[in-house]
Amino acid sequence: MKGAPQAAARGVKTRWAGARRTSILVGGAILVAVVIGLVLWLVLRGGGGNSTQRAPATAASITRLNRFATSIGHPIYWAGSQPSFTYELSQTKDGRVYIRYLPPGVRPGTSKPDYLTVGTYPQPHAFATLRATAKKQRAQMIHLAGGGLAFQYKGRPTSVYLAYPGSNYQIEVFDPSPAQALRLVRSGQVQPVGAPPRTPAGSAAATVKQLTALAIAFGHPIYWAGADPAARYELTKTNDGSVYIRYLPHGVPVGSSLPDYLTIGTYPQKRAFELLKLTAKKNHVPTIKLAAGGLAFADTKHPTSVYIAYPNVELQIEVYDPAAGLAQRLVTSGQITPVR
Repeated sequence: MKGAPQAAARGVKTRWAGARRTSILVGGAILVAVVIGLVLWLVLRGGGGNSTQRAPATAASITRLNRFATSIGHPIYWAGSQPSFTYELSQTKDGRVYIRYLPPGVRPGTSKPDYLTVGTYPQPHAFATLRATAKKQRAQMIHLAGGGLAFQYKGRPTSVYLAYPGSNYQIEVFDPSPAQALRLVRSGQVQPVGAPPRTPAGSAAATVKQLTALAIAFGHPIYWAGADPAARYELTKTNDGSVYIRYLPHGVPVGSSLPDYLTIGTYPQKRAFELLKLTAKKNHVPTIKLAAGGLAFADTKHPTSVYIAYPNVELQIEVYDPAAGLAQRLVTSGQITPVR
């Protein structure tokens, strides 16, 4: 499923060398020792250890990344859609997940550590640990949207580490260029898989008439929360066919990076209805019955998002609102409908 949309126009390791390297620094893997205080360090491990062994790295479409993020039961992070790259997905037995961006001509599984990689690692007390580590290193703290914090690792400036309050997952952004790794983090481009790509040039203000015309051109419904005279509609289309309608208060520019606004995403998704039921069952989340046989469920990890699907419709709908619970109220009220 898609993750919480944070801004329409609103998805590492240190020396990441691929799944087959015999001796690797595993994702800048971060371990915690809670003794007197929280201490974080990077560990060099041999590639043959079972605890860090990856499943074979494979190419993954955005749809597959979304499905994987849903099946794993927690957010996995990336640097957003970059159509000219191949997304390489790999996972270790202890739960670390890596998404690597491979340029044309580079095969998945390559041992070269030359490519942007975003790692998501299970990490108890991730936020407190990151703060303690940054303080110990006397590193400058970077404040992120949503209360997150980040810092650039002094010993290996090609890696920047992120964490969010209440989360037990650490994110690492690796890029051969330290400046690029830092820029990606500062820009807010590193988001959970499923968040609309941060490409302001791809977003535009739209009228209701234009939204209706787009739905006709697409040949399938595009969903929204109805007309709101107090807002203007921001439309974003992605290369994989996803469409986002964001409700911006007057005065907020199109392409704003703030994740503060109601957003409705319509995503192409084969067997969307069956997939939603399976996902809800797997995560022990109750479904919400809707008109026309539709079903929905709220993302317990991110209560700001609710997912919807209908029988025989190969579309998934996501309703995001930064106010926890409001998205679910919009869905249960029947306010989420196709643009007409």
